[in-house]
Amino acid sequence: MKGTTPLDDEGLPGRPPALLIRGGHICTADAAARVHPTGSVLVVGDRIAAVGPVEEVAQAVARLTPGQRAGLRTLDAGSMLVMPGFVNNHWHDMFAVRLPFKGALRTPDDRADEPGFMALGGDIAKVSAGFEGFRRLVDALEPDEAGAVARYALWTQLRSGTTTLGDVGSVNRPEALADAALELGIRCSVSAWVADTVCTGSGTPERTRDADTELARIQQVLDRCAADRTGRLRAWPTAPYLTNMSDELGRGLARLSAEYDVPFATHVGALRHEAEAVRTHFGLTPVRRLDRLGLLNDRLMAVHCAFADSEERRMLLDARVHISHSPAKYGPTGESTLSETGLIPELKRSGLDVSLSTDGGVFPVMGMAEEMRAAWQMYNELAADHTTLPASEALAMATRIAARGLAWEHEVGSLEAGKQADLVLVPIDDWRYLLNPRPLEGYLTLGGTQDVHTVLVAGRILLENGRAPHLDEAGLQDDYLRALRSFSARALGIAEKELTALFDDNPRLRTRDTAPASRRV
Repeated sequence: MKGTTPLDDEGLPGRPPALLIRGGHICTADAAARVHPTGSVLVVGDRIAAVGPVEEVAQAVARLTPGQRAGLRTLDAGSMLVMPGFVNNHWHDMFAVRLPFKGALRTPDDRADEPGFMALGGDIAKVSAGFEGFRRLVDALEPDEAGAVARYALWTQLRSGTTTLGDVGSVNRPEALADAALELGIRCSVSAWVADTVCTGSGTPERTRDADTELARIQQVLDRCAADRTGRLRAWPTAPYLTNMSDELGRGLARLSAEYDVPFATHVGALRHEAEAVRTHFGLTPVRRLDRLGLLNDRLMAVHCAFADSEERRMLLDARVHISHSPAKYGPTGESTLSETGLIPELKRSGLDVSLSTDGGVFPVMGMAEEMRAAWQMYNELAADHTTLPASEALAMATRIAARGLAWEHEVGSLEAGKQADLVLVPIDDWRYLLNPRPLEGYLTLGGTQDVHTVLVAGRILLENGRAPHLDEAGLQDDYLRALRSFSARALGIAEKELTALFDDNPRLRTRDTAPASRRV
């Protein structure tokens, strides 16, 4: 299949000299939450040159050089909601384990489901053992499997409007994620799944790996991404869970975060039973342990962070940590992370940055649109006040504030002159938006990921009319399903007859009879 979109020297859709996105309903997500009901965005190269009312931006167009005006491309956004690209700052590529372990393939009937290990306050020993199992699966991925999985996983993010991604440890090889981000054209802060302990409930953590080896692994990722010249690839140290991190590893991660001047992220205070389990194994509750290890500071992204005592709450505020949470994910996993304590909205009211993210899981999770909807509805319900979290603030939590958690806020997260031209366009011309002066509310009420129409990253149109012009999307899926099948049979031990029944007897999962090929078109 040959594409018609010209590609640049990076193999990505070429940028016109100038691009005018004209006449849309623009939600800038800037600090003033400016909205331009009939506005335009002018992009020159990879940056926003002007944003505002149509007439104002037209003046900026008139100031373009003759060459820029001659090559100007105009997108009619008259029936579009125009937003900054979504910043998903807490995500895991779990696509290699979308088939659960042997004997646990899901049935079409959900009535016999039992609570998982994150439900009912969390079975922390099982969580820790599960995270250790994920780490071992990373090592089991063959490079070609890792690449196919990473390309498809990141394509799902692009398709859902995410332009900047924060990998907080994935069941994939870091180099595969970095390569896929460059190939697809999105931004990514890459990490590695580093862990050197597991806590089984005995009171003594079991060492599983050498801490120095794990630190060297993440340092390789930091060095590789520091050398990137595209401006779209970064790296940061992360840890999956405090039960899977020794003191030695934690102090080393703190050193790397400071040395490279990058954020650090970990899941902390996520489950009701977590504090007692961490205290049993390490002598301190989670927030206090982070403090002891030198990780409680303004570089910390505390993921979830719903359970903390009064002293720990003060410590979080004093350290000016960043909170990232995923409200649309909690119900499907049985977590009460937002509703049980109300801590996350409380920390937001107290002045901490609180952002939204999708998290990751072995089953599909929501996109950023769904996370915005969940936050908008749940914050207001918890407060019994519909003005507590306006839709515009939910958008900021998914863009500008989320970018701060990745230390990327000076480049992305809002539509402002001088920032990178990362945008998402959504049609608002059907019955859901009729006579609604606030299309963003309409989008959060009845819209979602599937409505994303156009996505720009650094001034390149990477998604247009719901399709990626530089990718063979069907081929991406085929390669992913082949990799999933081979990995599931070899590393997960799923019997061939089960895989045959799942893949060959299900029309949705059949691949085309073609050999793997380059995903460029």
